[in-house]
Amino acid sequence: MRYYPYFNGSNKSLFRKENTMKDKRNASAVKDITLSVVAAVTAILGAVLICDYTSLAPLFVGMVMVLAYMLFLAVYFSVRLSVRTHTQLPDRAEKGGDLTAFLLASPHPSALCDLKGTVMWYNDAFLTATAQTDIAQGVLLEDVCFRIPEEDVSEEFRGVELCTLGGGLYACEKILMTRDSGRHLYVFRDVSAWNSALGRLDALRIAHENARTAVAYIMIDNVEDQLQNIQEQFREATARVSDILRKWVADMNGVIRSYERDKYIAFFRNDGLQKCVENRFDVLDRIRAVRIGDQLPVTVSIGVSCIENGSLAEREALAQEAVDMALQRGGDQVVCRGETGIDFYGGKTKAIYKRANVKARTVGTQLVRLMENADNVLIMGHQNGDYDSFGACVGMARFALQHFDTDRVHIVINRADKNLRSCFEKASEIPDYKEIFCDPTDAPALVTPGTLLLIVDVNHLSHTECPKLLDLVETVAIIDHHTQSAAFEKKIALLYIEPSASSASELVAEILEQHLGAVGLEKQEAELMLSGILLDTKQLVRSTGTRTFGAARFLRGEGADPGETNELFKNDVADMRKQAQFLTNTMIYKEHIAIAVCVGNTDSSYRVIAAKAADSLLSGRGINASFTLVTIGSKVHISARSDGTVNVAKILEELHGGGHFDAAGAQVDANEENIEKLKKAIDKHYQNGK
Repeated sequence: MRYYPYFNGSNKSLFRKENTMKDKRNASAVKDITLSVVAAVTAILGAVLICDYTSLAPLFVGMVMVLAYMLFLAVYFSVRLSVRTHTQLPDRAEKGGDLTAFLLASPHPSALCDLKGTVMWYNDAFLTATAQTDIAQGVLLEDVCFRIPEEDVSEEFRGVELCTLGGGLYACEKILMTRDSGRHLYVFRDVSAWNSALGRLDALRIAHENARTAVAYIMIDNVEDQLQNIQEQFREATARVSDILRKWVADMNGVIRSYERDKYIAFFRNDGLQKCVENRFDVLDRIRAVRIGDQLPVTVSIGVSCIENGSLAEREALAQEAVDMALQRGGDQVVCRGETGIDFYGGKTKAIYKRANVKARTVGTQLVRLMENADNVLIMGHQNGDYDSFGACVGMARFALQHFDTDRVHIVINRADKNLRSCFEKASEIPDYKEIFCDPTDAPALVTPGTLLLIVDVNHLSHTECPKLLDLVETVAIIDHHTQSAAFEKKIALLYIEPSASSASELVAEILEQHLGAVGLEKQEAELMLSGILLDTKQLVRSTGTRTFGAARFLRGEGADPGETNELFKNDVADMRKQAQFLTNTMIYKEHIAIAVCVGNTDSSYRVIAAKAADSLLSGRGINASFTLVTIGSKVHISARSDGTVNVAKILEELHGGGHFDAAGAQVDANEENIEKLKKAIDKHYQNGK
């Protein structure tokens, strides 16, 4: 609201004139008082002289003088008032007349209101705008002028007071006329045409956004593996898939071309992409319905991008990254790169196990080249390490020791972790491992410009044992079997993510089998790696494939003793009591989901106990998935297990966790809402279809 002392003239000149007028009024008042006093003194002196020189009674003389004095004052002030009115009236008439004439002739609707908002005066334009013939006396402005709430105002009109008069849209300016009266003049400016133009502009913007070109890469999953089995039937199935894809793109008025066998690139409009988002890319379901051989479904991986502030080449590059991520996450899904991040759709089937070791050989060769250009190697897994993380680190340490002396290879790990005490004891039996372990606090001091950082069993960089190293090291390699849940902010020199593998130790064992020299593995190294496979497969019962048993066979050949390895998994009575704390506080959600919460005092050892409790719950009849929650310090650790029908990794991604299709975990801040958040994540997963 703006304040104007008067309606015309500059503030400074108006205040200057007002002060001058006050001075004149003050001088006139002094003059009037002085004249009144002089007249009174004159009357008194006259009365005294008359009484002295005449025989008139003093009382009579006094009364006559008082009447004469009063008559004088009456005549004087009457003349003064007449003169003042005569001199000021033209000025006032000029000012008020000009203002009234201006407002009456103004094309802008105007109304004068009192402090309560009652309309006191209005011009003809205001009456016309309201589409009324007359406005009743005492009506409130809000009864004829309807204010538009700020939350309903478009961005172009933010900061402008908008209202409606009649059927038009107006911008309203409120002007305070005087300080004391509280009266306001409301001036309205018609913006209906402006609003209409903005509406057309908004329509053009929407049309432009809808017409933006989206780029998609599409790949049929595991073509090589399928062709090894039933080539003829697979070709028939992929032909049907090709027809489905072409119809899908044609329905969006797009174009699709095959650039390689069973690989496609497609271009379509953004409004078509939005429809796919709304139906959650149901094309995946139509393709999954195509079967080959013994009812094996055909699946595809799709990467799509349609960012607004980017060229077609940039969208193509992002779409390529997206389809690579879809493949790394196990296939049968869409990864969509948008303005705000990455969205995932699908992922309803487990990754199909691949039998070929070509990839392991290629990755091993790339690792050798990276090490040839490195000064030293730092190896680390995830925070709160487990047997798989430890075993994979040990395996990669042996790989690096083929190229470096022992003082240039280090495993970054928390040596005080009680859950890994038995692993450290077994590793201490290996001569090369006397000085190989390094605490996260000491690791930054080992970094040089040529350091190679090798990360295993984790691809969420903030969950690594020492995230600070990622800011210090330029060359980073990742080997993991968990589903990738986000893009990397840092450039990765070597990325090997294989969700179809049972464990990181399995992947490392395959690499070692292809590249290990004549020296081979130490017996303890082989047993530590085998323990990692046994942990993640629940003693070779869950998430196993031919590659899993192949890796176990290799480790057995390198000296691993299954009996001694199994000793690492034995529980003492104290651990059994801890596990019972979960089992006695279990609820069943949606009939087939077990959720257990550990209540009571806890320590870091409960992380492993939580995973074991989740495994135990999964053995219950009718249980398809289990979740265990335990508070350790200020964090709640969640372990999840599935029988293969529920993708627990996707569920825990909602809580910034992740993992494998049937084994996942998350770590969240401790609060009372965690169970409800978990339930909402489960609900969302079921709503989108398991």
